[in-house]
Amino acid sequence: MKLPYITTKQAEILKLLYTFRFLDRIQLQAFMNHKDKRRVLAWLKDLREKQHLEWIYSTDFAEKMKPAIYYLGINGIRYLKTLEWDDDSTIYPIEELRKRYKEADRSRTFVDRSLLVADCCLALKAVNGANNGTNSSKVTYSYVTEAEYIDSDHEYHFLAELEVLRPNLCIVKQEQKRGEDEPVTTNYLLEIFDSTLPRYRMRRRLKGYVTYLDDREWESSEPEPIILLVCPSITELVYAKRATKKLIEDTYEDDLHVRFTTAELLKRESVTVELWEEGKLRYGL
Repeated sequence: MKLPYITTKQAEILKLLYTFRFLDRIQLQAFMNHKDKRRVLAWLKDLREKQHLEWIYSTDFAEKMKPAIYYLGINGIRYLKTLEWDDDSTIYPIEELRKRYKEADRSRTFVDRSLLVADCCLALKAVNGANNGTNSSKVTYSYVTEAEYIDSDHEYHFLAELEVLRPNLCIVKQEQKRGEDEPVTTNYLLEIFDSTLPRYRMRRRLKGYVTYLDDREWESSEPEPIILLVCPSITELVYAKRATKKLIEDTYEDDLHVRFTTAELLKRESVTVELWEEGKLRYGL
């Protein structure tokens, strides 16, 4: 089957939607560093007409003010299936592409989590842009999404092999300090807890992270990561902090770092600022 022609920029949109699952026009435009809103909207309209992508959009007056949310359509998935490396192996794992056929059935919770992960990545991108000047201590961030580390060839694929844990994002911070030859690397594992997550499952997840840190199972050459957990409400944050404090006390370790914030605060602020609570203190990235 011959697919309708799309431009290189439109192909970039499809790749972004594969990585983040759901994105609105503002996010897509920011990831693409494109200044022309009308051009991006024209590309999106053309992709919808060619069934390369679908959208979530309501004509209800209250909802109409919100930007449309886009996800891969049937021809977009077919297009990504055609992309290959030089050795004729597909760039995107087939089993992952098959999941994209079910995007229309995803819950609103799943969609909102995808959008929040994308916002975090855009915030890191913005910090990198702001830090391009001359600083005595230069900090840069990179990130690894779940769609990336699920690939068996990715250096962070070991995250996909964890039984209990499945972080939504791995953030890698590199800080080049004056007088130092090598940058200092800090890894953060970020997971967003759904509002529908029962507490017994939250406890299991918390125990999994503390056990993982206590057992020193981190497979990277850098020190153990700092865990960043996003709770759906202040009530759940207080509960998660207390439960984690007890779990860490039971390990007799004093260098296990698990930090918390709420989804509302993360939406309002940048992921890098001092919104992460550990004990009675707040930290940034």
